[in-house]
Amino acid sequence: MFKKTLAAALVLGLASTGAQAADWDVSGYIQGNIGQSKAEKPSFVKREAQSLPGTTKSDSKDTAYKLIVGLQLNPYVALEAQYVDLGKANYKIRSAGNENKIRTSTKGLGANLVGTLPIESFTLFAKAGLHNMETKLSDKTNLGYSASGTTRQWTPSYGIGASYEFVENLAAVVEYERYHKAADDKAWAGYTKERVSVKHDIDMLSAGIRYKF
Repeated sequence: MFKKTLAAALVLGLASTGAQAADWDVSGYIQGNIGQSKAEKPSFVKREAQSLPGTTKSDSKDTAYKLIVGLQLNPYVALEAQYVDLGKANYKIRSAGNENKIRTSTKGLGANLVGTLPIESFTLFAKAGLHNMETKLSDKTNLGYSASGTTRQWTPSYGIGASYEFVENLAAVVEYERYHKAADDKAWAGYTKERVSVKHDIDMLSAGIRYKF
């Protein structure tokens, strides 16, 4: 339901602001961000950790980046298309001499509807988006079993941030985003070759440069 509402909001935002575009000085921009992602443990990893009495080590932070092409329709509304790579997360479960190594990686394309509030050289913004994300899952054990799977899912996102135009048409940007249920689906994994849930949230904190044209 939330994904349908978000998709409708993106369409309505485009329709309502497109009608006003002729009255404003419409501009475009390109932007590149790099930062850090932090992934929540997928449902599959949580289940494995609970069922196996042992220890779980998580390395759920990784370098993440994104590339954006945006259209500032008026001083308060922008639309963005973006590619984002949220990096990898690694989990290691040890129990009674057995060891499971699980890895997830997520990336994809999407669009954002952005509300902006210009304050002289600063701009505050909030955004909501919808992205088609590909999540890959691999599961290996020290007993020689291995499996992998891929799932592609429409993923809603939201975020906040700020930019500062330090020279004309060039701005520094910082932002925080959450990609909600980045893989709300099932993939083949586990040494039993079963379909398992890889649903999880991923946060991204990043900084970048925006060029307006």
